[in-house]
Amino acid sequence: MFSDYHLPAAVLLLAFVAPALAADTVRLTGHPNWPPFSWQRGDKIAGIGAELAEIVFKDLGLAVISVPSGNWKRAQAQVAAGAADVLVAAYSTAERRAYLAYPATPFMQDINVVWVQEGRQFPFQRWEDLIGKHGTAMLGESYGQQFDEFIKSKLQIEWVSKPSQSLQQLVMGRADYYPFSLHGGQIQVQQFGYSGRIAYLPMPISTENIYIAISKKSKFLAYLPQIEAAIAARLADGTVERLIRKNTP
Repeated sequence: MFSDYHLPAAVLLLAFVAPALAADTVRLTGHPNWPPFSWQRGDKIAGIGAELAEIVFKDLGLAVISVPSGNWKRAQAQVAAGAADVLVAAYSTAERRAYLAYPATPFMQDINVVWVQEGRQFPFQRWEDLIGKHGTAMLGESYGQQFDEFIKSKLQIEWVSKPSQSLQQLVMGRADYYPFSLHGGQIQVQQFGYSGRIAYLPMPISTENIYIAISKKSKFLAYLPQIEAAIAARLADGTVERLIRKNTP
């Protein structure tokens, strides 16, 4: 599914790349708990999005530094305020487009599913099947514009700070479901020792594009066309596929 965004070699037009001052440093932040796309490792943002962002900005002659916040909602607030320049991996929603600029090309897609306690699966064929059930999810999370709006108008969700809290809510029977990334959830279920105790329902909630996004308050916003060209080039030359293989168990 990730190869859908591979583009012709003609995008390797680095003539679009403008020179940058060596002192310029791009401040990267991202989701601290969204493997394999973005997560916090010590004082650094890691994952496919973070590694790709570092490569892209170095292609443009720009230095990078991680400024993780430890919380996804705070990371978004950092970028909205201009305290960070870039979210290394993010969906595009109306709320985020108010303070973020997106290149035309996403670098991946993400499938969101419903996670449940093993043995407590329920029929799920449409979003309305979640009405009346108790959900748990992380603060600042998005599942795409339409499902976000459905949550606000129809669903009962308890918002928490960390994925471990949502997974614990499931195994303790305090929540019926946890909407989250298929890939990220598979990694986290294993990471937190819940293999065999938590499962996902087969029907996806949504499939969303993932982008490197730039703060509209960043001085690097003017580089958006060059960033777009560099991302397209790295999709075309197999770099993104290599990062996927490296970061996906």
